[in-house]
Amino acid sequence: MWSADRPVRSPAPARIPGSAGARQRGFTLIETLVVLVLVSIISIGSFALLDTFNNTDAALEVRAEELRRFSMAMYRIDDDLRQLTLRPVKNAYNGYEPALRGDADELEFTRLGAANLTGEPRGELQRLGYSLGFPEEQDDAVSRALDGEESGALLLRSRWRVLDRAPDSEPVVEPLLMGVDTLNLRYYDADTETWLSQWPPVTARTSLSQVDTSLPRAIEMVLVTRTGGELRRVFPLPRAADSAATGGSSGGDNDGGNDGGDDSQRGGR
Repeated sequence: MWSADRPVRSPAPARIPGSAGARQRGFTLIETLVVLVLVSIISIGSFALLDTFNNTDAALEVRAEELRRFSMAMYRIDDDLRQLTLRPVKNAYNGYEPALRGDADELEFTRLGAANLTGEPRGELQRLGYSLGFPEEQDDAVSRALDGEESGALLLRSRWRVLDRAPDSEPVVEPLLMGVDTLNLRYYDADTETWLSQWPPVTARTSLSQVDTSLPRAIEMVLVTRTGGELRRVFPLPRAADSAATGGSSGGDNDGGNDGGDDSQRGGR
């Protein structure tokens, strides 16, 4: 029985989870370390993947630039050979050079249609040459061109300001392709259907008319570069040169000297 003087005690209120009175619980040290390890692994993997993408993109850009340079060099050579003309020139030793003279690592010929953008006192004929060379003293332009590339030879394009040379005639040389190890040239003889390592052939006569009518049907160029490996290109020569040689060979001994003199005067003065 309850006494009238005894106070009545009310029951204690129940604790509701999440209320201010509940105990606060955070991450343990082990959980924090596990999260940090996972974040580190993901970060390292993402960085490695991004670095791989950057290296691949840089390598592709370098390769594309190398192919662009090679394509431009081959286009330049092909454009020169398409304008090949049957015009021998006098050298500095009172002799003459054939319209096309080539060895295993050097090529020299006469071309038509040489652009004269600077208005130099010369004709439309131009004597050109291709060979390998090493710059003895690199100027600022060549140094900038070779910056960041491996050492190697240069594919050089030489042009003479005159056709018939004097003893002091020097060519204007420009680098066409860098990082070249070797240059190998061959010349296809249509008569024997064989590839020769020099032109004119050794068995060819040395008369002026024979030089005018003797041209290879095609020229093979093999370049070995340090970054691109072996690169091969075959340049077919225009058949118009052969027909022109057949039609003009009869007057080569009589008119060749006069025509050559007029061209040299127009080209050198």
